[in-house]
Amino acid sequence: MMEKISDMPKLQNLLSQQKVSLLYISMPNCSVCTAVKPRLEKLAVEKTIPLYQMDAAETPLVASVFQVLTAPAVLLFSYGKEQQRQARFIDFNKLSQLIDALQKADATLDYEDLFNSHS
Repeated sequence: MMEKISDMPKLQNLLSQQKVSLLYISMPNCSVCTAVKPRLEKLAVEKTIPLYQMDAAETPLVASVFQVLTAPAVLLFSYGKEQQRQARFIDFNKLSQLIDALQKADATLDYEDLFNSHS
């Protein structure tokens, strides 16, 4: 289930505590956002990971903090560090594969090893 958040410090705290989490940044009256949302919710449920939503119109700071220029934007995090971002056109297969890799990764695996094995 997607959790809508409007408080940046709360969001950053939540992201930093999760091994894998997703942030969905949307805008009102965005038809692509409307199409992406249910697929993203389904993915989060299937992978049992938290999914947070921020509306860039309600909380403009989110676009600035995460340097998002278009909506929708989907950012994949591991313990508060951005691992992947996709905007406008979301590749759900790639996102799913990266989530799987992060969920299987142990603490000793470094960033380069993780993404070089899936290039």
